[in-house]
Amino acid sequence: MTPQNETYCMNCFSLIPLDAETCPVCGESVSNWSAHDFREKLFHALDHPADEVRMRVIAILVQRHEAGTALKLAECALRHPMSYEESMLIINALKDAEAFPDGWRALEILAQDHASHPVRMAAEVALNRR
Repeated sequence: MTPQNETYCMNCFSLIPLDAETCPVCGESVSNWSAHDFREKLFHALDHPADEVRMRVIAILVQRHEAGTALKLAECALRHPMSYEESMLIINALKDAEAFPDGWRALEILAQDHASHPVRMAAEVALNRR
């Protein structure tokens, strides 16, 4: 939980003063991020260092079923292989792969490339259901 006078930089996720106009760590303009659309912000938040933030973002993206989402979710699972719960949330969402453009491709990537054997097997099982 952040103190009431701090927030996170939307670019580098560093803790910054709530009234900062630019991030003292990366130099990004705080107002610059308000110009990005919600989907871009969600995709970017998949790189957030906190598991609980990524889990919330994954849940939102799963409900939206937008183009590009499935592959971004697979990339997130590959970047965070130690987060088993996160990877399984992604695979469970992608089981309904027809609801996602590139859903089958995302499952194939996870079945082939994920570092965790149980995650690869779960992706394989999901693929075999088609």
